[in-house]
Amino acid sequence: MKFKEMTLSGQTLKALDSLNYFEATEVQEKTIPQILQGSDVMVRSKTGTGKTAAFGIPLIERITSGKTKKGLILAPTRELAIQICREIRLLAAFYRLRILVVYGGHGLEQEISELRKGVDILVATPGRLLDLSRRGAVALGDFDFVVVDEADRMLDMGFIEDINTIITATAKNRMTHFFSATLDENIYSIANRYISQPVVIEIGEKEKPSEIDEESVFLKRSEKFDKLTEILNKNRENKIIVFVSTQREVEYLNEKLVRLGYNTLPLHGGFSQPRRERTVKEYKERKSCTLIATDVAARGLDIKDIGIVINYDEAQDGETHLHRIGRTGRMGKKGRAISFIETDKNEHAERVAEYVDLSDYYKKGERPPQHLANQIKRARGYERRTHQTYQKGAYRKRRPHRTISYGNYRRQK
Repeated sequence: MKFKEMTLSGQTLKALDSLNYFEATEVQEKTIPQILQGSDVMVRSKTGTGKTAAFGIPLIERITSGKTKKGLILAPTRELAIQICREIRLLAAFYRLRILVVYGGHGLEQEISELRKGVDILVATPGRLLDLSRRGAVALGDFDFVVVDEADRMLDMGFIEDINTIITATAKNRMTHFFSATLDENIYSIANRYISQPVVIEIGEKEKPSEIDEESVFLKRSEKFDKLTEILNKNRENKIIVFVSTQREVEYLNEKLVRLGYNTLPLHGGFSQPRRERTVKEYKERKSCTLIATDVAARGLDIKDIGIVINYDEAQDGETHLHRIGRTGRMGKKGRAISFIETDKNEHAERVAEYVDLSDYYKKGERPPQHLANQIKRARGYERRTHQTYQKGAYRKRRPHRTISYGNYRRQK
């Protein structure tokens, strides 16, 4: 979509032409119209996709049209704040707007002097902005358009309390927008305090944080438990989450580890809320450093300092996988994720399919070919499926059996 096709003023289009901006990027195409019409947005898009123009252009348009009084843009670092300020000044080159940037590490008095002359758009790092606000140099209540850029980095760098203080002090009738490379439960929990019905815009595939060192271990299903214990033995001081696919697997794996002397905690959605809260509390307090859990632990839990995430069973989809491994590598710290990939998974699935197909032989009272019967006997779990567990007197009364095998079929006849 071309910028000329949007409802932008002539001065804005002239500035865009001077910058050789003719075609809107995907994030700009989807975001600019939403902000222009007054919607609050939450945008997930990685760096380099044109996010600054996506909120800068509609901010300029709304200020110059009188729909917005003042705009505030929060950035996690001074380098990013300077970059945002520079780009917005270029976008507003043909307007008479005062656009300032404030950040720590340089002259405070000079910033106070500039702010006293007035400001239309202020780009700031949270710490310096709060300092200026306490000194009376900035009236946060005058800002009715707020952008939190790189929201995920803000949280990782510990700015959550500063962001709460700043946004709460801005105008009550403000527009609030969150831009981030990721949108996880922590960002949603913050945004929901200030935005009731945001328009959520997600651009591109989700990516794992660069702080996470991820590796895949290819092994047979029968080798997974031994590999798990090997990892646990080498990392006894680290907080570890082991993800499995089902509630039953959680309890089975936890019991098996406890019998071997490991101090582990189980967690899944089948537990009562008090028990889940107690488990999480004990894990946070390091009463146990290993948590065996389903995907209930992949989202919504505020657990810090997790050193390793182990995908004992693979996640059902890519998004769940990202949420799982996102439990580690938080707050700017390095993390490690290990995924077990079963090399005999496809082979096992094929054998199970062959077993199901043999029901046609059984129903006809025919014995299946020997080579198929031999493959089935070698299939994992075959003995469990065909094992006859008679209740008292079941065999004598010829009760039907749950599994179908050639022998069972003959007996039932």
